[in-house]
Amino acid sequence: MAAPSLRDPNFMHSVVLLARSGEDGALGWVINGRELMSVRELLTSSELIPAGTAIPPTPAFASAVRLGGPVAPSAGWLVYRRMAEPLPGEITVGSDLGVTGEMAAFSAVIEGNGPTDFRMLLGCAGWAPGQLEAEIGSGSWLPARVEADLVMDSPAAFAWDEAYHLAVGTEPAAFSRHRGKA
Repeated sequence: MAAPSLRDPNFMHSVVLLARSGEDGALGWVINGRELMSVRELLTSSELIPAGTAIPPTPAFASAVRLGGPVAPSAGWLVYRRMAEPLPGEITVGSDLGVTGEMAAFSAVIEGNGPTDFRMLLGCAGWAPGQLEAEIGSGSWLPARVEADLVMDSPAAFAWDEAYHLAVGTEPAAFSRHRGKA
């Protein structure tokens, strides 16, 4: 998650679900990025599904599509709790979550053959080899374990505060110079 001092407008107060980090660089998704439109609106307005296709009336399709990062902002990604059978192109993140950008996975979800609870993101976050490690070393990022409940159940507006509390054990204001005097 972004450290309180990180002022990059692409990542300020963001929580990034990191999938890969290694000698080839790093890949992740901002889970609390800017709201764009509902999943239903995106699927119908972008013509990603044939006209007349019935979109399931589930909360996931009514939920907001969010900006997942500044890289490839037109690429769609599904984040979901993993099932017994993986979706096409599934990237395992932690023990409980999966992420995919495969069109066949989107079709499976629409047809009712995938998870009924998911988050849809457009774009991703990427770092060159060694870049993320250097940013962590400089204090721009606070590493934390993957929490499926935070990713899937927390309202985006509160995700950073909840992630901070999980990682540090207190609220960000606990370190503020502006706290009231006793």
